[in-house]
Amino acid sequence: MASREPLLRVSVTLDGDSAVLGLDGELDVASQSVLADALLEIEQRPPRHLVVDAARLTFVDAAGLHPLLSAKARMPAARIELHNVRPQIARVLRLLDLADAFGVDP
Repeated sequence: MASREPLLRVSVTLDGDSAVLGLDGELDVASQSVLADALLEIEQRPPRHLVVDAARLTFVDAAGLHPLLSAKARMPAARIELHNVRPQIARVLRLLDLADAFGVDP
């Protein structure tokens, strides 16, 4: 049986009061735990600004966004923004009324 690629790969770069979280792949119910684990690590020393780089994110659903919403609630002082959002993902965020919460332009 062939080894499967993970649905989602997450990279974290910390720089003082900022953090960049890179997402690569699909963010859904099956992969949300990968994002949740990375966010829990970041929350140990909460940044003032968390940029989620979604340039390589190819799919997202409502369940996949749950870790980001939870992190936003647990880190109220942090500004959490999604950058480099593809149109199809921006559409999902707008449909869920989350675009403004994550700084995604209309």
